[in-house]
Order: sequence, then C-alpha cells, then structure tokens
Amino acid sequence: MTADEKQKLEAGGVNVEEAMQRFMNNEKLLERFLKKFVVDGSYNDLVKAIEEKDCDKAFTQAHTLKGVTGNLALAKLHDLVNRQTDHLRGKEFDTAAAMMAEVTKAYEEVIGAIKGVYGE
Repeated sequence: MTADEKQKLEAGGVNVEEAMQRFMNNEKLLERFLKKFVVDGSYNDLVKAIEEKDCDKAFTQAHTLKGVTGNLALAKLHDLVNRQTDHLRGKEFDTAAAMMAEVTKAYEEVIGAIKGVYGE
C-alpha cells in the first residue's frame, strides 16, 4: 500500500495500522475485506429499520454493522454505530434515529475512501 493510499483510507476513517494488525499485515486480505464492505448490506438494512421505526430490528442491524466496522478498523463509523447500538439497546429509538445523519456521513466517507483507493 502506498503512502497516498494509506492517507486516503485514513482520511476516510480507516485506522490502517490497526486494520493491518488485524489482518496480520496481509494487504491483499485487507483489500478483499474492504471491498466486501462496500457491497455489504448492513448499513442499508439499518437505514431501512430506522425508516420503519423498528427498534429491535434497528438494534440487530446496528449491532451487526458495529461488529463489521470494528473488525475492519473503520474507527469513526464504528464509534458512532457503537453509541447508536447502546441507545437502541436502551430503547432510546429517537436518539438513535437522530444519529443517522452523522452515521450516514461517516459511512459515505469510508465508502468513498475505499472506492477511491481500490475502485468500484
């Protein structure tokens, strides 16, 4: 990974150093999983659950997204979804739903960074 690629990923919210440690310094494996995240449906499922005002389903989807983002060291998005999961666990649906603008922004930033480095 070039320094420019690393900088782009980090600017998008990927903690590259942590991600590389998680993937045993295997850049190709990290690349493969980051590309899989781009097409992963967890975020869209969370959006749908929030739109449906289904707190239990939103919790499940947020928890799934939290796990995926944590494993990939998508730090900013992970931190947001982690807090959102806590709100949903506590049945604080309105607070969790209000976080969606911030979650969406972080999601779009990380997706943009991954696509910017690895393509569509």
